[in-house]
Amino acid sequence: MRYLFVVLVAVGACAVLTACAAQQTPSASDALFASPAADLAKELAPDLHRNAETAWSAADQAERDGDEEAAGDFRTEARLWLAAAATEARRVELDRRRIELQAEEERWAKQLARDQGAAGIVAQDISRYAARSVALKEAERLSPVSDRGSTEEIVAALLTRVRLNLALAEALGAEKGELHPLDERANSIERRYPKSAKRAETLLLETEALIGDMRAEWPEPLQGAAAELIETALVTGFMADRTNTSVIVRSERFFTASGRVSSATVKRFHGLLEAFPHGPVACQVAVPELRSRVWARRVASLVERLGRMDDPGRVSTGMVVTDALGTGTVQCTFAAYRGL
Repeated sequence: MRYLFVVLVAVGACAVLTACAAQQTPSASDALFASPAADLAKELAPDLHRNAETAWSAADQAERDGDEEAAGDFRTEARLWLAAAATEARRVELDRRRIELQAEEERWAKQLARDQGAAGIVAQDISRYAARSVALKEAERLSPVSDRGSTEEIVAALLTRVRLNLALAEALGAEKGELHPLDERANSIERRYPKSAKRAETLLLETEALIGDMRAEWPEPLQGAAAELIETALVTGFMADRTNTSVIVRSERFFTASGRVSSATVKRFHGLLEAFPHGPVACQVAVPELRSRVWARRVASLVERLGRMDDPGRVSTGMVVTDALGTGTVQCTFAAYRGL
């Protein structure tokens, strides 16, 4: 039965080999086994190809023995084995191509899924920019968060910013499970204004960090991120402006009057870094002279405080002597937010 199957398969593939003639010449072996189809059969169906070679060798031996009938039978068998090998090789080749096509389809499917996911995020841009527009209008009415004013005024400003941040985080795709606890804490503070603004300020920083988590999912800042960085810096007590290559954030309040590092300012700056997580940040401290031991100690203390973050290597800090900045002013360059 197996031999019959080989015969039947070979009959269908005989045209591929173009070698079904009844008579053979000394060069018939070359014509039969040197064709492209035979080469492919030898590579992809070696067992069947060896059977064909064995049968052909048996035919040669039969001819040498003078048994023409046996030689003819063996040559027929060789052609059939080789035809079967060619058919099997073609099947293997088609299977390989099918697997390649399936892999390609899977790649396209994954790409489509990524594109659809990106499209879904882009589709949120309307609500995202709407939320940002509201935030900008409200931010214009707010004074920068500072230590000035009454505690109630500071808490009110902080809570307003918290609400805006929650709206923006939701527009960016934050889950309700992330937003609800923060919203509840804001309600709790609002119901009973505390004597200190620390709880509200901590809550503000957490909302900024949540927005930062949303932004960090993108490989680079989105269009408009530079403006958002400037706006956030301004309402949290920093000075900020844009150059052609970056966003510059400055503050004269990193050091207290006594020369100590301001914990409140460093805390707010950490929040700014978390809210805008892309790229390195290079800071320069304006000092009266580079050899000043007093300012060297102060800057070292600031470096240590800025290093207490999840990515301490992101911020580099040095000293600069310049008339453009007051002594103790810290200027930081957010290089990734250029031209946005």
